[in-house]
Amino acid sequence: MYAFFIIVFMMVIGALIGGLTNVIAVRMLFHPFKAYYIFNMRVPFTPGLIPKRRKEVAYKIGQVVEEHLLTESLIRTKLKAPASRQAIETLILKQINKLKEEHSTIQYFTKKLDIDAVQFANEKLDTVISNKLEAFYQDNQATPVKHIIPDEIEKSIDSKMDLVPELLFDRARVYLSSEKGTNDISSMLDTFFNEKGKIVGLLEMFMTRESIADRIQHELIRLTNHPKAKGIATQVINNEYETMKSKTLSEVMNEQQFESFKTSATELAIGYLDINNISKKPLNSLMPSFISFLENKVSQKLTDIIIENASKHITPIMKKVNLRQMIEEQINTFDLAYIERLIIDIANKELKLIMLLGFILGAIIGLLQGVIAIFV
Repeated sequence: MYAFFIIVFMMVIGALIGGLTNVIAVRMLFHPFKAYYIFNMRVPFTPGLIPKRRKEVAYKIGQVVEEHLLTESLIRTKLKAPASRQAIETLILKQINKLKEEHSTIQYFTKKLDIDAVQFANEKLDTVISNKLEAFYQDNQATPVKHIIPDEIEKSIDSKMDLVPELLFDRARVYLSSEKGTNDISSMLDTFFNEKGKIVGLLEMFMTRESIADRIQHELIRLTNHPKAKGIATQVINNEYETMKSKTLSEVMNEQQFESFKTSATELAIGYLDINNISKKPLNSLMPSFISFLENKVSQKLTDIIIENASKHITPIMKKVNLRQMIEEQINTFDLAYIERLIIDIANKELKLIMLLGFILGAIIGLLQGVIAIFV
């Protein structure tokens, strides 16, 4: 019984010594957080291992992450992996699909940038159109009109000029045959009679004013059908047309007339474009083919460009980021109590096993010591 008591006692003492030693050893990894001094001499094992080697630990962790975990080759490989490509392209397509939403208008996006799109576009158009017209006029003032008009347009106008006399005569016949034409002829005849009193008295001996007006109307209508009249009109119109083409631009339109024309043309162009209405239309209805092009072509090309450029610039990016230094600085900013909790949370099971192993090994050593003490 005495031998058994000795053995149990030795086992308990050994277990306590081994277990408490491991508990103290684990505790001394973190504590104390600072060094203690007695008579200006630092107390051994202060501070604890991790507080004492904190900078070295931070440096080594940064080195391991940079050289073995987040390496350039690994990042480059991951970027080129099908899953990464798919993720990037999906993100791009998601952004493109936002352009299909009803609220996605030019005005919506420019408001985000605090820009008045309508005013900005109209001002730019006004400036561009006015400057272009001004430059064109200044460059071509001494140029004949026929050299300014494009050949296709000139040919088209030339082919239409033959129709002008017939058109004029057709309009003249319609006018002369109308009630207004009759009234205008009568009015002009009355004016003539009032101015030429003696001749009127002579004519009225043979014809009434109404019959004279009817006769004049009839002759004028007949004149519009006369071939010779048509020939004269055609010649006059063609001569005037050729004369106008031979004149320089400044002869046809002086600077004052050009300024008026420039203002009117610019306002007409801006009004025709109607930027205000365009800016309020959804982009999907405004440019559906372009959005489809973005989806089918640009998204894939843009994915390739992003991956290619990212892979190409990984080295300078990694150098600028300096991952090792960033991790080292971040760890050095951590509170020591936080680092302790972090390590214990990660290795809690292992640390408990180490302490338990201390108790077990201590008990085994105590058992052996008890046996040796009794039998030796």
